[in-house]
Amino acid sequence: MSFLFFVVGVFGGVLIIIYHKKLAEAIGFKIGWAEKYLGPGGTYTAYIIFGLAAIILGLLLSFGVISLGF
Repeated sequence: MSFLFFVVGVFGGVLIIIYHKKLAEAIGFKIGWAEKYLGPGGTYTAYIIFGLAAIILGLLLSFGVISLGF
């Protein structure tokens, strides 16, 4: 199960980081708080942060540092 978290977290996070502009354009709306606090282009930066968070979460789950309870 931990290998699955590793693959989904890291692979998904890398895809989000690589395709953050296309993802933002496909969804089609700006993230208001990101534009406010991260400045112009904050939506794209927020997607990069989400991708990094997915990678870190996938690594932490796969190595057993944190647990989901199952």
